Amino acid sequence: MIIKDKITIRQFTLLTFLVMVGDMILIYPALVTALGKHDAWLCSILGQPIGLLLIWVLYQLHQTFPEFSLIEICNKLLGPLAGSALSIGYLFYFAIGAAICIREVGDFLTTQIYLQTPIRVILIILMCSLIWGLIKGLSTIGGTIELLTPVVVVFMVLLFLGLVPKLDSSNLQPFLNTNWVHLIEAIVRSAFTSFGELIVLTMILPYVKTGSNLKRDMLLATLCGGILLSILLLFSLMVVGPFMTQHNIYISYTLSQKINIGNFFERIEALMAIAWLIATYFKSLLYMFAFVVGWAQLFQLKTYQSFILPSALFIFSLSILISPNVIFYTTTIMPAWVDWDMTCSFIIPLLLLLVHRIRFGKNRKNQTHPERLPT
Repeated sequence: MIIKDKITIRQFTLLTFLVMVGDMILIYPALVTALGKHDAWLCSILGQPIGLLLIWVLYQLHQTFPEFSLIEICNKLLGPLAGSALSIGYLFYFAIGAAICIREVGDFLTTQIYLQTPIRVILIILMCSLIWGLIKGLSTIGGTIELLTPVVVVFMVLLFLGLVPKLDSSNLQPFLNTNWVHLIEAIVRSAFTSFGELIVLTMILPYVKTGSNLKRDMLLATLCGGILLSILLLFSLMVVGPFMTQHNIYISYTLSQKINIGNFFERIEALMAIAWLIATYFKSLLYMFAFVVGWAQLFQLKTYQSFILPSALFIFSLSILISPNVIFYTTTIMPAWVDWDMTCSFIIPLLLLLVHRIRFGKNRKNQTHPERLPT
């Protein structure tokens, strides 16, 4: 392995939760409500089993060769030529994912908080912190996750408690009045925009300390993340209605501005921004980690350190070029991103499992003690 240190199952579970919610804290309600309208909350709930099935498929793919990452599994199952081609496709997916998360941070801060600050300044500061995290390695990342995840959870709980007095169930009416085609599309979107991006976890699973509860904790973390997003969507609909939820990409930030309990507990949008920035930072960090380590594994190098700075410069440039503004991002990139998530996180892993079944059948020896790739 090119990485010697590992993270614990608890750290991995918390990382899974943060990656699950990540940037979805801000944009998830708008994405699902665009199709589900008043019934978006129901679509989100119905999307949870589909998402858990997707995570189960990813875990089964990991179990084919537990010591290998996704890039190594592709090369092992498909051979050097086809495996490398698919690996490059996944690396491009990781690069785009990191660039989008980074760009979301820049767009949010420059449109909501630092109105006079150039976006490149925000992105450079964020890139420096991401580079520092990659240099320090997995053990440091895992310890930081244990420290900061409670902050995200506490701030989200404060948001929900503060919004309780403003809930209005009449905003959910009429019930099941949405076109059934749009309902199905909303269910698919709710599942794959949140759960689908967790394909990146297959790049870090080989570096998790072994334990009997890994599968259970992974599914539980994603379920908790899905429940949190569903509650956030439900609260958004009940507080501001489907129209505002659909057309305000930063709806959770807007909701935090509406909290006012006794003219004392109010204006907690800064706490909401902190929670979102923490979750999005670790999601961006994991995507960059997958991109950097993936290239090192593709070229069968012994270390990934030399790829950190060039990859950071590439992703920084990509984050600038990927979208001219936030409107283009929400109307053009995100609808296509759902299909990309479905392909990369569900269809291709199923095909890889089929290839493994054909090549190795039920031979457990190949799964438990896989032959290491040459270095």
